[in-house]
Amino acid sequence: MNDALDDTDVTTKDIDNPAGATFREQLDSQEYVFAPGIYHALDGRLAEMAGHDAVYMSGYSTVLGQFGFPDLEMVTMTEMVENAKRMVEATNLPVIADCDTGYGGIHNVQRAVREYEKAGVGAIHIEDQVTPKRCGHIAGKEIVSREDAEARFSAAVDARQSEDTVVIARTDAYGSANGDWEEHLARGRLYADCGVDLVWPEMPNPSREDAVAYAEELGETHPDQKMAFNYSSSFAWSEQDDPLTFAELGDLGYEYVFITLYGLHSGAHAVYEDMENIAENGEQAQFDLEDRYIGHPTESHHELSFVDRYQDIEMQYDPEARARIEGSEGFSEDERDLQTAEDRDAEEPDLIENAEAAESDDD
Repeated sequence: MNDALDDTDVTTKDIDNPAGATFREQLDSQEYVFAPGIYHALDGRLAEMAGHDAVYMSGYSTVLGQFGFPDLEMVTMTEMVENAKRMVEATNLPVIADCDTGYGGIHNVQRAVREYEKAGVGAIHIEDQVTPKRCGHIAGKEIVSREDAEARFSAAVDARQSEDTVVIARTDAYGSANGDWEEHLARGRLYADCGVDLVWPEMPNPSREDAVAYAEELGETHPDQKMAFNYSSSFAWSEQDDPLTFAELGDLGYEYVFITLYGLHSGAHAVYEDMENIAENGEQAQFDLEDRYIGHPTESHHELSFVDRYQDIEMQYDPEARARIEGSEGFSEDERDLQTAEDRDAEEPDLIENAEAAESDDD
């Protein structure tokens, strides 16, 4: 044995995780923390602009939004981590990331935890399904044995390089091919004993009774255990007679509440409507779109991408950049506002004249 390598630990390294520290502080100080599900960097920036506390990198949203696949574990750990990294770089909010089953055996689980930490996420969640897994609301899911699950979550907790990294354990026992309600509860207790920070009991339906019962029964043995709740897009909450509210979930002990596909459904609906409009109405659809986004916080793609900051950096390090930028054409928001006002002033007499002519024809 090489003495120089004898005391070398190649798997662990203490790191700071400010996003994890922020998320922990939110969990400790708020009734609940809500995070909308997103799948790309711009959504993270928009969520921050809109005033959210955190964002959730949804697995289904990522594989559908980035690849066009169903959530059947067809995307690799490397691809998922890369997407999380993009989100982290685009927003100051803590990113909670889907880590699926950990992508293999114990070594894979521990590597996945460390890779997500290096990407800068504040929290990850891992589930107890077999590999390959599937969305919790697609028929055919199956869970691993209790022994394998215990090893998976214990390994994940031990792999953390920062004590601030939040580990969430999800159980899919209720509604799986080889599980039931009692197993759902037993797994929650087991994973809590593994040292995870939050237990997420995935529910197969929007039942108020199930959410209440799980919180109460887990609380009997683990009164201080934090829980997570998926306010799933698979359910039509608006059609329920008495849908759960975020505040109620927080009171029950579900301190992290999220909607997995919120950003995807929001974006898909908006894009489809506008795509259909432009397919049918041509340039008029662009005019309609401009009517909606001019004056809106999302109006300027240049501002959304911080172009001015990057130009400042250019001018700081490149002595010729200022002259090049100031001496070239480039559309600015002020120029567009001026152009829009001038166009409207020019059009107004024509509109009045056309209206008067129409009235004359009616006479």
